Amino acid sequence: MTDENPQDGGASETVLIMLVQQYAAKFGITFSSSLMNNPVHKQKLTQLMAQALSGQRGAVTDSDVMGDDPFD
Repeated sequence: MTDENPQDGGASETVLIMLVQQYAAKFGITFSSSLMNNPVHKQKLTQLMAQALSGQRGAVTDSDVMGDDPFD
């Protein structure tokens, strides 16, 4: 079971890269790439990009990801 964890991380990164590529093809890059350095923002950004691609929302901005937290 422990041998699978590194592969899962790699698979997650591959899925994330594919998600970003699809998002960028549809909307362009509408947010700061530095948001990916913060694990909390990365998770929120991933969720918002998926929603945008599925038609549930429009393009994602920095303020959508950061919300009321202006210090990040």
